[in-house]
Amino acid sequence: MKLNMSFGKFVSMLSITIIAVALMAGVVLAADVPTDGTETYLSYVATTEWLKANLDKVVIIDARDPSLYKGQQGHLPGAVNAEWKYFANVSGSVGNPKWATVLEPEALAKKIGALGVDGKKPVIVYGDGGDWGNAGWVVWVLRLTGFKDARILDGGFTAWRASGGKTDSKTNTNKAVSYPNTKFNESYIVSTEWMKENVQDASIGIVDVRTQSEYTGESRFFGERRPGHIPGAINFPIDRVFTPDFKLLPEADLQSLLSESFPDKERTIILYDTSGVRSAFMTMAFRLAGYKNARNYDASYQVWCSDADTEIAQGPNPR
Repeated sequence: MKLNMSFGKFVSMLSITIIAVALMAGVVLAADVPTDGTETYLSYVATTEWLKANLDKVVIIDARDPSLYKGQQGHLPGAVNAEWKYFANVSGSVGNPKWATVLEPEALAKKIGALGVDGKKPVIVYGDGGDWGNAGWVVWVLRLTGFKDARILDGGFTAWRASGGKTDSKTNTNKAVSYPNTKFNESYIVSTEWMKENVQDASIGIVDVRTQSEYTGESRFFGERRPGHIPGAINFPIDRVFTPDFKLLPEADLQSLLSESFPDKERTIILYDTSGVRSAFMTMAFRLAGYKNARNYDASYQVWCSDADTEIAQGPNPR
C-alpha cells in the first residue's frame, strides 16, 4: 500500500492531534467552573461520571465520619478524610461562643494545606445520603477562604458505589502543601454579634434548616439549652432540596422550589441549623440557585440559645 504523506508530515499531524486532545481534557476539567467566580449549579456539583473521567486531576476529600472512611466499604481511591470537626473549633463546652465555628483564617489555611489542597488543583468533596450535608460544609469552608474550584460529589459515596466506582481501604494522606488563602470572604458568613444587631431587620431573611420538631422546640436532639428557634426565622428543612436517593434536586427544580418561598434573589438570606453544618450546605445550595447574598451563621442555634441575652421563639410560627 502506498502512503500519500511523508513520515515527517504524519508525525507533525499526530503531534497536533495529541496536543488538541490534551487541551480538550483540560477543557473538560475546567469548562464547567466559571472563571469569573460566579457560582452556578455546575460549579458546585460534580457527577460520578465526571469524577471517574477526572479522578487523577483532583484532590478528593471524604467528609464522612472516620469510622465510615475506615469501614468495611472503604472510600474513594486516593481520598483523604476530613469531617466537619477538622475545620472547626470543638474544644471547650458545647454552646460556648466559639464552639463549632470555623477556625481562624491562618489556622484554617494550615489545616487545608495539610490535606494537599494548594488552591490550584480542583477539589471534590463527598459525604453520603442522610448525613448533615458534611460535604457542603467543606465546600463552604473552601469558598469562604476564596477558593472557588471545589464541588460536592452528587449523591455521595452511595452514588459512587451504585455507579460501579472503585473503592479503596487504604488510609490515604497527601503531601502537605502551602495553601495561599489566609483571608475570609465575609460575604459567606455572619457572626453571633452580627445576628444580634440585625435579627430585627425585616429586609433580611432568616432560615432555619433543621427539622420541624427542632424548629418548634419539640425536639432537642443535640442537648440545646433552650428549645425553639431564632425569632423571625422560617423553617426550611435541608431534606427538601434532595431527591429520594439523596442527590441535589435538578437545577430547574431547585430554583422553582426556592423561588416559591424566597422570590427575591437579591435579598440577604441567613441560614442556620444547630452548629452550622447543615446550614453551610444550604448556603451553597441557595448560592448555586442564584441567591448570591446567602450567608451561613456558622455558630448557629447551639450558641444563640446558650446566650442569655438572646430571645428565642417556639412553636410553628416564626415569632
